Amino acid sequence: SPLTLLALFCDYCDVYLTHDSMSVRKAHNNGRNHLRNVVEYYQQIGHEKAQSVIDSITSSYNAEGQSAPNPMFAPPPGAGSGLPPGMPPPPHSGPPGSHHHHHHPPGAPPGFPPP
Repeated sequence: SPLTLLALFCDYCDVYLTHDSMSVRKAHNNGRNHLRNVVEYYQQIGHEKAQSVIDSITSSYNAEGQSAPNPMFAPPPGAGSGLPPGMPPPPHSGPPGSHHHHHHPPGAPPGFPPP
């Protein structure tokens, strides 16, 4: 159709833009519906990719005759310290605010000894 030669198609929105000009493209790409469609598109791809990885892990466990690990019993992400067992924590680790900082008086030059 002649429309396809003069117009630009947006795959995210499934629409043809009326003119293939930079201003029309910018206006469309900054529009609320387009931005929402882009986010939904990538969220869907992310979900499909994650499901694909889960399926491949499950099938590899099933092929080996093992039961698949139950994610309900796995520690939550970030729960571990990330250090090998037996390694001491880095110095000054602990909850925020547990460090003893000496604050300089306002307006004191750098290197001014704390009170």
